[in-house]
This record gives sequence, structure tokens and C-alpha cells, in this order.
Amino acid sequence: MLKIFLLFLLFWLQCSLWIGKNGILDYIKIYKKIIVQKKKNEDFQIRNNQLILEIERLNNAIKN
Repeated sequence: MLKIFLLFLLFWLQCSLWIGKNGILDYIKIYKKIIVQKKKNEDFQIRNNQLILEIERLNNAIKN
């Protein structure tokens, strides 16, 4: 009886770990979203720097 209980407990813990709330599958999904968001942020940073340079160029053209 104890062996059956321990086997059930092990199975339940493994299920919780892999497919439960905040389990490994949730972690993998969130990790992939973070990678995509970091790439988007890098692209936005590049675009922002381009806009800042354009604004500075236009300000310099107005002053001259």
C-alpha cells in the first residue's frame, strides 16, 4: 500500500512540475515570449536612435 501511495505521489508531483500552474511548460512559453520581446525592444531602440539623429540633423539645419 505504501509503494502505491509513493508511486501516486511521484506521478502527481511530476504532473504538477511539467503541466501544472507555473510549471516547466509555462516557463518555456514565457521564456520564448521574452526572447521575442527583447528582439522587438532592440529594433525599437535602433529606430529611436535613428529618429534622435534625424531630429538633431533637422535642428542643426534650422540653426544654420
